[in-house]
Amino acid sequence: MRIMSRSMTTAAVMYAFASSSAHAQQTARPNYSGTWVLDSSKSRMTSAMQDNLPQMGAGTWVIQQHGDTLIMDREMTMSGAQQKSHLVVAIDGKTWKNTVPTMGGGDIETSSTAAWENGELVVRSSGNVQGTDFVQTDRWTVSADGKVLVSHRSVTVPNQGEVQASTLTFTKKM
Repeated sequence: MRIMSRSMTTAAVMYAFASSSAHAQQTARPNYSGTWVLDSSKSRMTSAMQDNLPQMGAGTWVIQQHGDTLIMDREMTMSGAQQKSHLVVAIDGKTWKNTVPTMGGGDIETSSTAAWENGELVVRSSGNVQGTDFVQTDRWTVSADGKVLVSHRSVTVPNQGEVQASTLTFTKKM
């Protein structure tokens, strides 16, 4: 009886520890709100089609986070061409529709989901550009001091695999 009582006490303590630890991990998630400026010296891009690789220029992401909803206004300059986009997603795993411009002109509709995976915010967007389906996966991390945002991006195309990868590093404008 005494052993059973100790086992139950131990189990209760372990459960309380695990629950508080899981709660602490959930509440410790970063708030992405702010103006983030691209640090092109710490950013890089690779492409399966090296001759199609745009030259990275300037970039600014303005993010508003209200609870689990992210509103992103992004402005990037690549190979001298400026691209602006406005996206809204929620970190709820549900699909959100957005319309974004392409570098070549024209708009495309994307379907995006955002969810936490292994401590990273993962935003997956899919769409079709000129008859080619794609999936873009962004994995976001924020430094412990909240001053650096890194987005590891992968763009894949069916039957071709990954066609582009990039690491975009941003510093928070204070």
